[in-house]
Amino acid sequence: MARIWEVGVLTVKTEEREALAGTSPGTYYWTPHHERSPELVLVRLERIDVEELDELLRESYRLAGGGAGR
Repeated sequence: MARIWEVGVLTVKTEEREALAGTSPGTYYWTPHHERSPELVLVRLERIDVEELDELLRESYRLAGGGAGR
């Protein structure tokens, strides 16, 4: 679902990795390690608000097989 990659950076699954990183590369990015997993994106937590984080976590949970969310 999600995990801390390094201090202040969370790894989540999303279907919008390219779009997120394309519009906000200072917030969303990936490393060569993540190239083989096209749904994974790194998120700099200090650069997003609580609502955006909530949306990302819900999508990541759903993509990890956790259901449709509520």
